[in-house]
Amino acid sequence: MVDAVSYYLEDKPKFGGLADTEFMVEAGRFGNTSAPLQMGLNWWWDTKGERTQIFDTGEEFDTQPWDRRGQTWGAGRLPNKFFKNTGDAWAQSAGYEDGADWFKKQKAKGNIREGLTFEEWEKDMLELGKEEALAMYVQGANPLQPETWSHELGHIGQYLLRKIGIKSGIDPQEWKESGVTGSSNEELQRVRDLMMSSPGDPAYKDARHWLKHVKNVPYTKDEIKEIAGHVLLEDKYANQVLESQGGIAKSSGDLSQKLKGFN
Repeated sequence: MVDAVSYYLEDKPKFGGLADTEFMVEAGRFGNTSAPLQMGLNWWWDTKGERTQIFDTGEEFDTQPWDRRGQTWGAGRLPNKFFKNTGDAWAQSAGYEDGADWFKKQKAKGNIREGLTFEEWEKDMLELGKEEALAMYVQGANPLQPETWSHELGHIGQYLLRKIGIKSGIDPQEWKESGVTGSSNEELQRVRDLMMSSPGDPAYKDARHWLKHVKNVPYTKDEIKEIAGHVLLEDKYANQVLESQGGIAKSSGDLSQKLKGFN
């Protein structure tokens, strides 16, 4: 695998090159996708990758990696007026007002690479709010790990489903009563990662770690099974969308042999 920094920031070929294709096939689980992930992959190809950013935080590349590896946003889901682009999004995730605030204060601390200006840092940011966007953090842990991309593209599929699914004939009241909104997108995606992966895979390990540590106490087996029910329903609607677009239904995976260690 090529170095993340040199590939994306210096030597990245034109979209659609062999490296892009091979990597996205791997991120797409060689065709063994969930329905939301397939929707996300289709979105990536349809947008020609233009709504995807390999986000350089501006820090040294050999600093301690950020835990947050990637982030996705759906259209119209902005928390406040300052949240305008991926730079602002990054800054707010770190507790700052916006990108300019983050950059200025990190520059004063000597944390920004020498010679990098705010204008250079900001020029390639993606505008948020109008369409779905995906950012992967170069300084994050394993920015080129296919499982990370699979997880984030699955979120894109969820956002598309919120927009497209109901318009495809799903009754809004049925959606509300289904319980899908009773689980957060992250809960759904983590349990989906568990269902679609095999013990020992990075996605399996990451999902189990999240389910064990994101709360003060780990999720219970019953809670995970309840979320899994919501996953199956979300997958059902995603498959309806795929089939309406001429695609084929995708597997939902299962939880067998994957809940060991949960109470």
